[in-house]
Amino acid sequence: MVEIESEYLKVKISLDGGSMTSIYDKKYKQELLYQVDERSWHGQDVVIFPFVARLKNSSYMVDGTTYSMKNHGLIRYNKLYLVEKKDNSVTLAFDSNEDTLKQYPYRFHFEIKYIVEGYKLSIKYNVTNTDTKDIYYEFGGHPALKVSGSEVDGGFKFEDVKLEFESTFETNKYDLDETGSYITTKTTYKIPREFYVDKKLISNVKTLILDADKINNVLLVEKDYAFKFEISDAQILAVWTDPNYGNYLCVEPWWGIPDIINPNPELKDKPLIHSLHPNESEEKGYSLVVSKRV
Repeated sequence: MVEIESEYLKVKISLDGGSMTSIYDKKYKQELLYQVDERSWHGQDVVIFPFVARLKNSSYMVDGTTYSMKNHGLIRYNKLYLVEKKDNSVTLAFDSNEDTLKQYPYRFHFEIKYIVEGYKLSIKYNVTNTDTKDIYYEFGGHPALKVSGSEVDGGFKFEDVKLEFESTFETNKYDLDETGSYITTKTTYKIPREFYVDKKLISNVKTLILDADKINNVLLVEKDYAFKFEISDAQILAVWTDPNYGNYLCVEPWWGIPDIINPNPELKDKPLIHSLHPNESEEKGYSLVVSKRV
Protein backbone atom coordinates (compact mmCIF):
# COMPACT_ATOMS: atom_id res chain seq x y z
CA MET A 1 0.00 0.00 0.00
CA VAL A 2 1.25 3.49 -0.84
CA GLU A 3 -0.12 6.86 0.31
CA ILE A 4 0.02 10.29 -1.27
CA GLU A 5 -1.49 13.49 0.06
CA SER A 6 -2.08 17.19 -0.32
CA GLU A 7 -3.17 19.60 2.36
CA TYR A 8 -6.76 18.39 1.85
CA LEU A 9 -6.78 14.85 0.47
CA LYS A 10 -5.04 11.61 1.39
CA VAL A 11 -5.19 8.82 -1.20
CA LYS A 12 -4.24 5.20 -0.63
CA ILE A 13 -3.33 2.94 -3.54
CA SER A 14 -2.77 -0.80 -3.45
CA LEU A 15 0.11 -2.37 -5.33
CA ASP A 16 -2.29 -5.28 -5.94
CA GLY A 17 -3.98 -4.09 -9.11
CA GLY A 18 -2.74 -0.51 -8.73
CA SER A 19 -6.20 0.68 -7.69
CA MET A 20 -7.35 3.13 -5.03
CA THR A 21 -8.60 1.92 -1.65
CA SER A 22 -9.23 5.31 -0.01
CA ILE A 23 -9.79 8.97 -0.87
CA TYR A 24 -9.92 10.76 2.47
CA ASP A 25 -10.94 14.38 3.05
CA LYS A 26 -8.52 15.49 5.77
CA LYS A 27 -10.30 18.80 6.45
CA TYR A 28 -13.76 17.34 7.04
CA LYS A 29 -12.58 13.89 8.15
CA GLN A 30 -14.68 12.04 5.58
CA GLU A 31 -13.96 8.92 3.50
CA LEU A 32 -15.01 9.59 -0.10
CA LEU A 33 -14.32 6.23 -1.74
CA TYR A 34 -16.71 3.32 -1.29
CA GLN A 35 -15.64 0.90 1.42
CA VAL A 36 -16.58 -2.69 0.62
CA ASP A 37 -20.03 -3.97 1.61
CA GLU A 38 -19.89 -7.78 1.48
CA ARG A 39 -23.45 -7.81 0.08
CA SER A 40 -22.36 -5.74 -2.91
CA TRP A 41 -19.33 -5.22 -5.14
CA HIS A 42 -16.12 -6.46 -3.54
CA GLY A 43 -14.02 -3.90 -5.40
CA GLN A 44 -13.54 -0.16 -4.91
CA ASP A 45 -11.75 0.82 -8.09
CA VAL A 46 -10.27 -1.05 -11.08
CA VAL A 47 -7.36 -0.23 -13.36
CA ILE A 48 -8.57 -1.56 -16.71
CA PHE A 49 -6.18 -2.93 -19.36
CA PRO A 50 -6.06 -4.36 -22.04
CA PHE A 51 -9.81 -4.85 -22.53
CA VAL A 52 -12.81 -2.98 -21.12
CA ALA A 53 -15.45 -5.08 -19.34
CA ARG A 54 -16.29 -8.47 -20.87
CA LEU A 55 -15.18 -10.39 -23.90
CA LYS A 56 -17.78 -12.70 -25.41
CA ASN A 57 -17.19 -16.12 -23.81
CA SER A 58 -14.13 -14.52 -22.14
CA SER A 59 -12.18 -15.13 -25.33
CA TYR A 60 -10.81 -13.40 -28.43
CA MET A 61 -8.39 -14.10 -31.26
CA VAL A 62 -5.08 -12.72 -32.47
CA ASP A 63 -4.17 -13.82 -35.99
CA GLY A 64 -6.53 -16.77 -35.70
CA THR A 65 -5.25 -18.05 -32.33
CA THR A 66 -7.74 -18.02 -29.44
CA TYR A 67 -6.88 -16.52 -26.05
CA SER A 68 -8.85 -16.14 -22.82
CA MET A 69 -9.01 -13.08 -20.61
CA LYS A 70 -10.99 -12.20 -17.49
CA ASN A 71 -13.28 -9.20 -16.99
CA HIS A 72 -11.43 -5.86 -17.38
CA GLY A 73 -8.18 -7.47 -18.45
CA LEU A 74 -4.88 -8.17 -16.68
CA ILE A 75 -3.75 -5.34 -14.41
CA ARG A 76 -6.41 -5.82 -11.73
CA TYR A 77 -5.20 -9.39 -11.10
CA ASN A 78 -1.49 -8.57 -10.82
CA LYS A 79 0.92 -6.80 -8.49
CA LEU A 80 2.47 -3.56 -9.71
CA TYR A 81 5.86 -2.17 -8.75
CA LEU A 82 6.88 1.31 -7.62
CA VAL A 83 8.53 3.53 -10.22
CA GLU A 84 8.53 6.87 -8.41
CA LYS A 85 7.09 8.14 -5.13
CA LYS A 86 6.74 11.74 -3.96
CA ASP A 87 4.62 13.21 -1.18
CA ASN A 88 1.79 14.10 -3.57
CA SER A 89 2.31 11.65 -6.43
CA VAL A 90 3.13 8.06 -7.21
CA THR A 91 3.83 6.11 -10.40
CA LEU A 92 3.24 2.35 -10.50
CA ALA A 93 4.04 -0.01 -13.35
CA PHE A 94 3.53 -3.50 -14.70
CA ASP A 95 5.35 -5.34 -17.48
CA SER A 96 4.20 -8.23 -19.59
CA ASN A 97 5.67 -11.59 -18.64
CA GLU A 98 5.42 -15.26 -19.57
CA ASP A 99 2.13 -15.63 -17.70
CA THR A 100 0.47 -12.61 -19.33
CA LEU A 101 1.66 -13.71 -22.78
CA LYS A 102 -0.49 -16.82 -22.41
CA GLN A 103 -3.57 -14.57 -22.08
CA TYR A 104 -2.49 -11.56 -24.16
CA PRO A 105 0.19 -12.25 -26.78
CA TYR A 106 1.86 -8.83 -26.69
CA ARG A 107 4.77 -7.39 -24.74
CA PHE A 108 4.01 -4.06 -23.08
CA HIS A 109 4.93 -1.67 -20.29
CA PHE A 110 1.97 -0.15 -18.41
CA GLU A 111 2.13 2.76 -15.96
CA ILE A 112 -0.45 4.53 -13.85
CA LYS A 113 0.32 7.81 -12.12
CA TYR A 114 -1.68 9.40 -9.31
CA ILE A 115 -1.19 13.10 -8.50
CA VAL A 116 -3.04 14.98 -5.76
CA GLU A 117 -3.03 18.79 -5.58
CA GLY A 118 -5.37 20.50 -3.14
CA TYR A 119 -8.77 18.94 -3.72
CA LYS A 120 -7.84 17.65 -7.19
CA LEU A 121 -6.80 14.07 -7.95
CA SER A 122 -5.38 13.33 -11.41
CA ILE A 123 -4.92 9.85 -12.84
CA LYS A 124 -2.80 9.16 -15.92
CA TYR A 125 -2.43 5.90 -17.84
CA ASN A 126 0.57 5.26 -20.05
CA VAL A 127 0.90 2.26 -22.38
CA THR A 128 4.17 1.48 -24.19
CA ASN A 129 4.59 -1.15 -26.88
CA THR A 130 7.74 -3.14 -26.00
CA ASP A 131 7.00 -5.76 -28.65
CA THR A 132 8.37 -6.09 -32.17
CA LYS A 133 4.86 -5.92 -33.70
CA ASP A 134 1.82 -3.67 -33.33
CA ILE A 135 -0.22 -4.21 -30.17
CA TYR A 136 -3.98 -3.71 -29.67
CA TYR A 137 -5.68 -2.78 -26.41
CA GLU A 138 -8.24 -0.78 -24.43
CA PHE A 139 -8.02 0.77 -20.95
CA GLY A 140 -9.90 2.84 -18.39
CA GLY A 141 -10.89 3.63 -14.81
CA HIS A 142 -13.56 2.37 -12.43
CA PRO A 143 -13.66 4.51 -9.22
CA ALA A 144 -16.61 4.02 -6.85
CA LEU A 145 -17.54 7.22 -5.01
CA LYS A 146 -19.60 7.08 -1.83
CA VAL A 147 -23.08 8.60 -2.21
CA SER A 148 -25.87 9.52 0.18
CA GLY A 149 -28.83 7.28 0.92
CA SER A 150 -30.21 4.78 3.37
CA GLU A 151 -30.70 1.07 3.94
CA VAL A 152 -34.09 -0.28 2.84
CA ASP A 153 -35.51 -3.79 2.69
CA GLY A 154 -33.43 -5.70 0.17
CA GLY A 155 -30.95 -2.98 -0.64
CA PHE A 156 -29.69 0.60 -0.45
CA LYS A 157 -31.71 3.60 -1.68
CA PHE A 158 -29.92 6.60 -3.17
CA GLU A 159 -30.98 10.00 -1.84
CA ASP A 160 -30.73 13.02 -4.16
CA VAL A 161 -27.84 11.65 -6.21
CA LYS A 162 -27.55 13.24 -9.63
CA LEU A 163 -25.27 13.81 -12.60
CA GLU A 164 -24.83 17.29 -14.06
CA PHE A 165 -23.42 18.10 -17.51
CA GLU A 166 -22.37 21.40 -19.03
CA SER A 167 -25.37 21.43 -21.38
CA THR A 168 -28.09 19.31 -22.95
CA PHE A 169 -26.78 17.31 -25.91
CA GLU A 170 -27.23 14.21 -28.05
CA THR A 171 -24.75 11.36 -28.04
CA ASN A 172 -24.59 7.62 -28.67
CA LYS A 173 -25.78 5.24 -25.98
CA TYR A 174 -24.63 1.62 -25.99
CA ASP A 175 -27.39 -0.77 -24.89
CA LEU A 176 -26.51 -4.02 -23.14
CA ASP A 177 -28.07 -7.48 -23.17
CA GLU A 178 -30.11 -8.81 -20.22
CA THR A 179 -26.98 -10.00 -18.42
CA GLY A 180 -25.38 -6.54 -18.67
CA SER A 181 -22.35 -8.07 -20.39
CA TYR A 182 -22.46 -7.33 -24.13
CA ILE A 183 -23.54 -4.47 -26.36
CA THR A 184 -26.64 -5.19 -28.42
CA THR A 185 -27.39 -1.82 -30.06
CA LYS A 186 -26.11 1.74 -30.35
CA THR A 187 -28.79 4.42 -30.26
CA THR A 188 -28.95 8.21 -30.28
CA TYR A 189 -29.66 9.44 -26.77
CA LYS A 190 -30.53 12.94 -25.56
CA ILE A 191 -28.73 13.79 -22.34
CA PRO A 192 -30.43 16.37 -20.12
CA ARG A 193 -28.26 18.93 -18.39
CA GLU A 194 -28.91 17.11 -15.13
CA PHE A 195 -30.73 13.98 -14.03
CA TYR A 196 -31.14 11.95 -10.86
CA VAL A 197 -29.55 8.51 -10.65
CA ASP A 198 -30.91 5.65 -8.59
CA LYS A 199 -30.57 1.90 -8.30
CA LYS A 200 -33.64 1.37 -10.50
CA LEU A 201 -32.09 3.26 -13.41
CA ILE A 202 -28.93 1.17 -13.28
CA SER A 203 -30.97 -2.00 -12.82
CA ASN A 204 -32.79 -1.18 -16.06
CA VAL A 205 -29.79 -0.24 -18.21
CA LYS A 206 -27.24 -2.51 -16.41
CA THR A 207 -24.51 0.08 -17.13
CA LEU A 208 -25.12 3.48 -18.69
CA ILE A 209 -22.53 3.68 -21.49
CA LEU A 210 -22.22 6.90 -23.51
CA ASP A 211 -19.90 8.26 -26.18
CA ALA A 212 -17.93 10.98 -24.40
CA ASP A 213 -16.69 13.03 -27.35
CA LYS A 214 -19.04 15.89 -26.35
CA ILE A 215 -18.37 15.58 -22.61
CA ASN A 216 -15.56 17.57 -21.03
CA ASN A 217 -16.85 17.45 -17.47
CA VAL A 218 -19.51 15.58 -15.53
CA LEU A 219 -20.49 16.42 -11.97
CA LEU A 220 -21.60 13.73 -9.52
CA VAL A 221 -23.63 15.47 -6.84
CA GLU A 222 -24.82 13.93 -3.58
CA LYS A 223 -25.86 15.31 -0.18
CA ASP A 224 -22.43 16.24 1.19
CA TYR A 225 -20.12 16.43 -1.81
CA ALA A 226 -19.87 17.28 -5.48
CA PHE A 227 -17.32 15.32 -7.53
CA LYS A 228 -16.26 16.90 -10.80
CA PHE A 229 -14.86 14.42 -13.31
CA GLU A 230 -12.73 16.09 -15.96
CA ILE A 231 -12.85 13.58 -18.81
CA SER A 232 -12.10 15.51 -22.00
CA ASP A 233 -9.59 12.78 -22.98
CA ALA A 234 -12.07 9.91 -22.59
CA GLN A 235 -13.85 8.13 -25.46
CA ILE A 236 -16.57 6.67 -23.26
CA LEU A 237 -18.36 7.60 -20.03
CA ALA A 238 -19.85 4.66 -18.11
CA VAL A 239 -22.00 4.88 -14.97
CA TRP A 240 -22.66 1.83 -12.79
CA THR A 241 -23.61 0.61 -9.34
CA ASP A 242 -24.81 -2.66 -7.87
CA PRO A 243 -28.61 -2.54 -8.42
CA ASN A 244 -29.32 -3.61 -4.84
CA TYR A 245 -26.77 -2.97 -2.10
CA GLY A 246 -23.85 -0.56 -1.86
CA ASN A 247 -23.64 3.19 -1.14
CA TYR A 248 -21.64 4.07 -4.27
CA LEU A 249 -21.78 5.17 -7.86
CA CYS A 250 -19.00 4.41 -10.32
CA VAL A 251 -18.24 7.13 -12.88
CA GLU A 252 -15.90 5.43 -15.33
CA PRO A 253 -13.81 7.03 -18.11
CA TRP A 254 -13.08 4.40 -20.74
CA TRP A 255 -10.95 4.14 -23.84
CA GLY A 256 -12.81 1.23 -25.41
CA ILE A 257 -16.09 -0.65 -24.98
CA PRO A 258 -17.26 -4.17 -24.04
CA ASP A 259 -17.73 -6.79 -26.73
CA ILE A 260 -20.82 -6.57 -28.88
CA ILE A 261 -23.28 -9.48 -28.67
CA ASN A 262 -21.95 -11.07 -31.87
CA PRO A 263 -18.38 -9.79 -32.00
CA ASN A 264 -15.62 -10.11 -34.51
CA PRO A 265 -13.27 -12.37 -32.54
CA GLU A 266 -10.08 -10.69 -33.85
CA LEU A 267 -8.85 -8.14 -31.28
CA LYS A 268 -7.54 -5.70 -33.89
CA ASP A 269 -10.96 -5.52 -35.55
CA LYS A 270 -13.00 -4.65 -32.44
CA PRO A 271 -14.70 -1.23 -32.24
CA LEU A 272 -12.69 1.59 -30.59
CA ILE A 273 -9.62 -0.64 -30.20
CA HIS A 274 -6.32 1.24 -29.74
CA SER A 275 -3.02 0.31 -31.36
CA LEU A 276 0.65 1.17 -31.03
CA HIS A 277 3.62 0.49 -33.26
CA PRO A 278 6.77 -0.92 -31.62
CA ASN A 279 8.35 1.53 -29.14
CA GLU A 280 5.37 3.89 -29.31
CA SER A 281 3.50 5.08 -26.20
CA GLU A 282 0.05 6.49 -25.47
CA GLU A 283 -0.92 8.53 -22.41
CA LYS A 284 -4.46 9.50 -21.43
CA GLY A 285 -6.23 10.21 -18.17
CA TYR A 286 -8.81 12.07 -16.15
CA SER A 287 -9.10 14.20 -13.02
CA LEU A 288 -11.45 14.25 -10.06
CA VAL A 289 -12.09 17.54 -8.24
CA VAL A 290 -13.74 17.27 -4.84
CA SER A 291 -15.99 20.00 -3.42
CA LYS A 292 -17.69 19.98 -0.02
CA ARG A 293 -21.28 21.16 -0.26
CA VAL A 294 -22.13 23.77 2.37
